[in-house]
Amino acid sequence: MQYYDEINKTMKKTISISFLFFCLLLSQTTIAQQKNNLRYEIMLSKNILASYLKNEGFVNGIDVSPDRYITLSTGNKMYQLGWGGIKQLGLDANGLVSSYGYTSAGFLLIVKDNTLCYMDTLGKLIKLIELPTSGMGLATGKKVMYLFDRNRNDKQYRLYALAKGAKYKQLLVSPKPITAAVEMNDSLYIAIGSGVFSFSPTNNTLNLVAGFQKESDIKSMTVDSTNNILYVATRDAVYAIQNNKITFVTGDFGGGYIKYFSDGLIIFNPESKDIMRIVNISKTITF
Repeated sequence: MQYYDEINKTMKKTISISFLFFCLLLSQTTIAQQKNNLRYEIMLSKNILASYLKNEGFVNGIDVSPDRYITLSTGNKMYQLGWGGIKQLGLDANGLVSSYGYTSAGFLLIVKDNTLCYMDTLGKLIKLIELPTSGMGLATGKKVMYLFDRNRNDKQYRLYALAKGAKYKQLLVSPKPITAAVEMNDSLYIAIGSGVFSFSPTNNTLNLVAGFQKESDIKSMTVDSTNNILYVATRDAVYAIQNNKITFVTGDFGGGYIKYFSDGLIIFNPESKDIMRIVNISKTITF
């Protein structure tokens, strides 16, 4: 039994989150779903945000809830985005949110300062465990959770797996910050600096999959598990990797933070506050 079993049992007793009642921006009509042509959807822009968040900035991250809401954070607040606009999820965090993600069971976990939290029925963040350092990155896998250092003074950036009983297992130590971690099939892919590496927990081996120019540090990664495509975003562009072959996807919207969802690639630029979704993208990529 993995750590999810214990966390899910705890949260199921206390959590019954009521999601927003506006129509979903991500929902597609039957006709649209049948189309194979590439199309672009503007999901968020400064103009849309003007009457909602004004001058608030976003945390570098994005996820999609089980109910198909885009989930964002401004550091001390969580938000969900849909057709009716953007609305706060829960109460103020009373701390600094650095990362968040939904488990395979659909629960939202949040890293606040140096703690891992969940949101209770009143919208308050409840501490699950204390973390080794503050501001850690979080990635949810099928059976375990990955936590990784993004800010350290000793240049010893660690990647952990969080397992049953809230026990940490250190997987590796990197001389550079770890910016992303994703599972695809039975492999774990890690972004360190401008390189994408595959990691084998069985024999603790780290292999380079793709490398970019030194100034093109990787910001985020996401996976199309149906087509076994790994998407990689730098600050200025998005790339796709399949069977160790890499191809350029787009630089029109910059890079930033990405999430694959329902045959669409969501691209989020926290600086410009733009969210663009490229639909049917897997049908147009040539490796």
